Amino acid sequence: TLGIAQPTLSRSIKQLEQQLGLPLFTRSAQGVKPTDFGLMFLKEAESVVAQVADLEQQVSLAKGLRTGNVAVGFGPYPAEALAPGFLRRYGAGHPAIGVRVQIDAPDALGRALRARTVDLVVAEASMLDDDDALEVLARLPEMRGYVLVRARHPLLSRADVTLADVLDYPFVQIARMPPRGLTPLLQRRRQKASSEGVTPFPSIECPTVPLALNVVLDSDATVMAALSMARAQLERGLLSPLLHEPWMCSNWAIVKLRRRALGPAAIAMVAELQGAHEEALAGDLALCRVWDRRIATRRLGGATSRRAAGGTRSGRSAARR
Repeated sequence: TLGIAQPTLSRSIKQLEQQLGLPLFTRSAQGVKPTDFGLMFLKEAESVVAQVADLEQQVSLAKGLRTGNVAVGFGPYPAEALAPGFLRRYGAGHPAIGVRVQIDAPDALGRALRARTVDLVVAEASMLDDDDALEVLARLPEMRGYVLVRARHPLLSRADVTLADVLDYPFVQIARMPPRGLTPLLQRRRQKASSEGVTPFPSIECPTVPLALNVVLDSDATVMAALSMARAQLERGLLSPLLHEPWMCSNWAIVKLRRRALGPAAIAMVAELQGAHEEALAGDLALCRVWDRRIATRRLGGATSRRAAGGTRSGRSAARR
């Protein structure tokens, strides 16, 4: 409720209509409906109210980083890679600032920025770049992605695994994949039909990285993720990277609503997000170096075994002759 008596509200609307010189509502026996001008006025009024709220927040926060609240949105991948480190860093540096976290798909986070329910978003840049209402504050360096499978997955016994081979198995997609990632997958996918029809792609769609990893742990499904997102499972020997291709990398950006000024607390949030990403990237690169060597060794071992098997078959053929 508005906390205003009906007669008082009616008088206020009537006075406003007189000042504007245009009706905001049409009144009939069926009820009250906004006019076209009333709808436009309402939309502009909501924007003004939001700007006033922004100004009030900026005035209070401009007095210092002592108190206040900020909200940040993460896409599913950066939520797993950056959110824990960011929250640790920001909480330590600004203990009196409350932080609310929203994890969602990039398009939903874009709507949250426009609705002013979050101050900043960290998500896939290619899905936000074309929105004129948004502004990119910083682009974060790439983090490499790998196809991950469970230990003892059938493909791990092969040395020459291709992306087409990977896509013969169920693929787990995390939220909605951007076209830059979806296109190469669809181009390399073999069209295989079963008795039930064409195998769907993706086979499974999950909202978060942990849920997707759990699906892969219990099946022959595959998923793409950065190694640091599966550090615990890799260290325990439960998951293994299968392959990496150059296009498999992150493309994250820190984004805000255009023409919405940031207060000191939100500005500090940008710096801590970049610091958290730097930390996460360093740890991820260390894992990449370790696993790249293991993948190369596995492929070399497979190639050697094939050559040895070929030599054995040739020797047998010569002996028979």
